[in-house]
Amino acid sequence: MYQASLEKSTTMHPTREKFNIFERFFLFCAGSDTDLLRYCRRSEQIKHMGFGSLVLVPAILALVSMSYALSTLEGIQDKLWLALLGGFVWSLIIFAFDRFIVSTHRRKTSDIAELKRPAFYLRFSFALILGIVISHPLVMLYFNGSVADQMEANLKQEQAYIAQHYDNMINEIEGRVFMMDSLYLEKQAERNRQADIVAKEIDGEVMRNRKGELETTGLKGKGPSAENKIAQLNRLENELQALRMEQLAEKKSLKEEKESLTTSKDSSMAAFSLSTDYLHQERALEQLKEGNPVVRATQWLIIILFVLVDLLPFIFKTFSTYGLYDKVLGDEEESLQGLDLQERTAFWQQKLGQLGEY
Repeated sequence: MYQASLEKSTTMHPTREKFNIFERFFLFCAGSDTDLLRYCRRSEQIKHMGFGSLVLVPAILALVSMSYALSTLEGIQDKLWLALLGGFVWSLIIFAFDRFIVSTHRRKTSDIAELKRPAFYLRFSFALILGIVISHPLVMLYFNGSVADQMEANLKQEQAYIAQHYDNMINEIEGRVFMMDSLYLEKQAERNRQADIVAKEIDGEVMRNRKGELETTGLKGKGPSAENKIAQLNRLENELQALRMEQLAEKKSLKEEKESLTTSKDSSMAAFSLSTDYLHQERALEQLKEGNPVVRATQWLIIILFVLVDLLPFIFKTFSTYGLYDKVLGDEEESLQGLDLQERTAFWQQKLGQLGEY
């Protein structure tokens, strides 16, 4: 419609017949009308190509951002093409959003008028959200080395906790075995001492305890005292053998339990490997921020940078110089509401003479 109307004007002529492929690509990214731009000054055309390049930048960042985020997923780490495909789809979505924001924005004659429009703040807020969404995985990529070190430290800490947990149970078992051995040795020492008393009693030797009390009669042979001491020795021997049999069964059970715990410990340590998924990276980054304020400040600087990158197309479109392209679209929006095609053509035939001197 613009082309047909403009070519009928006696004062307006195209500044160029057509755009090359690169110019058309950037104008497409900006969502600009190439037919109308053919009648605008070269500076106006370059400005809209610049809008297109600014729209393209966040899409490229979105490709890198989402590809990296997807590459951290365990199911995709070995399939790089899936991460790239997901990143490409996400970049197309961001491109479509940014292109819509820029292409549907109509420049007003003054900056004050721009700031009074509710649509300005809606578009600004939406572009701000897109910038934050794009920037976060890029922050993770920027701190990749520090995050990897923190995750490695977390892995060692978790493995140490697992090892300590199993070691405590194993030490408890070893303590029980030690107590059983101590009890057996104590009972064995008591038996050996009684055997020594019996031997000295039969040999007729005098034996005293630590208090100086007699423990043997000094009479040689197996008298009543010797028989009594032999009976005590047999009782201690039977108790020692019974204790030994009881402890053998219990030690066997404890040994099996210890071996089971050792196996579980080794398998748990091996199973708890380093996970590099996005959630673990988020956790590591939060730990870095808690321990180092510089990391938090740097994170916000990076987020602000990428948010500004996503806002640039909209900001430059909003506060750029008011040109012929904006005037034509503004006049159409304000004056041609509700008119059909023929009425619009008649309107432009009347108005185009005024635009030739713009």
